[in-house]
Amino acid sequence: MNIIALTQIMDLLYKKHLIPMLLLDESLKIIHPKTTWDAKNFSDKYLKNNSFLYADLFSDFQFMYGSFNFKDESDKKYTLLAGPCGVSGTTEDTLLFEGYEYIYGIHYTKETQHSFEEFMKLIYATITHQLLLDENIHWHYSKSPTDDAYTDKSLEINLYERRIQETTFDSYQFELRYIEYIKRKQPEKIEWLFKKMKETYHVDLSTNKLEGLKFKFSAFVAILTRTSIDEGVPINQAFGLSDALIQGLARIHFSDEWLNYMKEATYRFMELIHSHPLAEKSVLIKKIINYIDGHIYDRITINDLAESTDKHKTYLSAQFKKEMGQTIHSYIQERKVNEAKHLLLFTDWSFKEISIMLSFSSQSHFIQVFKKLEGITPREYKEQHYTYYIN
Repeated sequence: MNIIALTQIMDLLYKKHLIPMLLLDESLKIIHPKTTWDAKNFSDKYLKNNSFLYADLFSDFQFMYGSFNFKDESDKKYTLLAGPCGVSGTTEDTLLFEGYEYIYGIHYTKETQHSFEEFMKLIYATITHQLLLDENIHWHYSKSPTDDAYTDKSLEINLYERRIQETTFDSYQFELRYIEYIKRKQPEKIEWLFKKMKETYHVDLSTNKLEGLKFKFSAFVAILTRTSIDEGVPINQAFGLSDALIQGLARIHFSDEWLNYMKEATYRFMELIHSHPLAEKSVLIKKIINYIDGHIYDRITINDLAESTDKHKTYLSAQFKKEMGQTIHSYIQERKVNEAKHLLLFTDWSFKEISIMLSFSSQSHFIQVFKKLEGITPREYKEQHYTYYIN
């Protein structure tokens, strides 16, 4: 996740949902939003997690917080802290946090515990492109002397909700089958799953049910995006469809519309996966191509691919040639030239800048490879096509 993009997402989500968020670097310095606060004052209470596998959520039965760790594109560690978020039904309307008075309805909102979980799942999926599963959410409670009965009642309610959700879209086994049916292109079984969900899915995900369903949609689109990439769909195509579908949520105003839209998203991703030339290739070939697509601006070597796939480079080369009908080196050159064609038409970068960006050994090498594959030089390509794209 690009950090600049993430800060913009945080700002937009705060305006929409009124759940404050802080972004911290590895030294626990707050980098967004700009503030004079010292995270060390609350790190022991809310930032206990050193793992990248789960999220910690905290509740004192008046306010809730949540945090998880992630890494950016350059492998730097960051922590996202969400909260304070009030608890639905409580009478408290203000909170003093780090010397700053938060006012309900102006600085923060109130949610149920389940809807706050869904918000954390949305943020987690947006950043990591993976689902935050229920078993990877760890709740911590601050106990007050009068809260024993409240805690017991909340536990009873939450256990009941978990049980009745076992046959619905929140079921882990349901999710596994859902993804497997998409991979196998079994629309009749997907139709059965949606029919089952329509019959049983009655648990509210938010104080605003539709908003909760949209959280769920975004989380599943994130996992569908990752699945399609793993199945060999180019990263740009997968994220392009993901972005378009999430933008389309603005047209959804009723719960019944959401279910139909979720089905549409499912079939769109299934079609994308199975219409792509790599759909029938082996897992190894898909891993190699995913690595190349994800590192198209780097200098990619056979040693890099061997390390990323944990296979010997000789074996890699032989399998790639067998399944793709060309060498890994020639495929990398094709992908870099395709990217160069986009940069030539949609940026003002010079040939030298493009050659450097795409990690060619020199500008002359870039021009040589481009002409070998396209039959014309980069300059000739731009002159032939640029007018078409700007008209």
